[in-house]
Amino acid sequence: MSTCKKFFVIAGEQSGDNHASSMFKKLARHCAFELYGTGGRKLAELGQVQYYSIDELSVIGLDGILKKLPFLFKVRDDLLEKLDEVKPDAVLLVDYPGFNLRFAKKIREKGIPVIFFIAPQVWAWNYKRVNTIRECVDLLLCILPFEEELFKKEGINARFIGNPIVDSIELKYTERDSFLEDAGLDPSKKIIGLLPGSRFREVDTLLPVMLKSAENMGEDYQFIVSKASSVPDEKIMEHLRGKNFKVAELTYDIMKHADLLWICSGTATLEAAVLGTPMVVLYKVGIVSQIIGKIVLKIKFLGLPNLIAGRGIVPECLQEDLVPSRIIDSTEKVFGSYETVKSDLERVAEPFIGLNPSEKAAWEIYSFLSEREKLS
Repeated sequence: MSTCKKFFVIAGEQSGDNHASSMFKKLARHCAFELYGTGGRKLAELGQVQYYSIDELSVIGLDGILKKLPFLFKVRDDLLEKLDEVKPDAVLLVDYPGFNLRFAKKIREKGIPVIFFIAPQVWAWNYKRVNTIRECVDLLLCILPFEEELFKKEGINARFIGNPIVDSIELKYTERDSFLEDAGLDPSKKIIGLLPGSRFREVDTLLPVMLKSAENMGEDYQFIVSKASSVPDEKIMEHLRGKNFKVAELTYDIMKHADLLWICSGTATLEAAVLGTPMVVLYKVGIVSQIIGKIVLKIKFLGLPNLIAGRGIVPECLQEDLVPSRIIDSTEKVFGSYETVKSDLERVAEPFIGLNPSEKAAWEIYSFLSEREKLS
């Protein structure tokens, strides 16, 4: 492959900036490159010429999309002009599917290879997006093991690379005894970790019911609350005043060394599965979001371990089931078949173990572009 490649990168969120920058650091072992497009601090540190930042592009919820729609159309048009000026060797679209798939449609006639990094979750909703992906994307990088086969059946050049969250798992305590001692936990009692999420709304919704459930669990259990770095101390203390619960900003150590987790649905459930700890998955949204979800979502489970396994290997307490009695019953159910649940989680984790997603993504991109160069 020629010595230096130009990449036009569209990352619209912090996670995209993180994943793309990690991948390009690995790609640097194979070839030199120049970066253009949109991103955040980490891509900027790699020399990306940024026309828009993730701070400008970040959108939350349907209201946020509607308010920003005129601006996003302007961004799209500006980027198409810049694309013609740069004439990149490839366009790398990082997650952010609402914008990026529309952008892919606009550039399919330009003859520029399009790589989509982190496949859209068509299996959950809006399956018809596979048609756009088939027509407009030359290489699709998937982060869940079942996605590769799903997309290949649709005639799409898809590759499973592992999940970038695996790169971020770091333990302060490799030994459980050291963790328990420093956290002030009793090794003779079962430990339940409370992971209420990294967003204010999740904490306000989940932590109170977690605490109420904990207060009804009896003397054989002890609890520790995981505080995400994105959540201020005051937000946690709003719910903990007058209560005697331990709190630590050691999410991965709590995931690893607790006996069981009450955990907010999301990527954290996959991290917990990779670390091998049984869990009860919790989540609740407002009534409007619930109605919309029932209409558009096409999945039987919400927790990633269950989605990957294709069956309910860990309990889910969602919406009207998010009450202490159901959480406690689910907890007892897990402890009643503890080794079976751990074995099921090991099978879920197996495809991710030993696979460096950033390195794998870099190699797939390098190999793909090298092959195209040979054929041109």
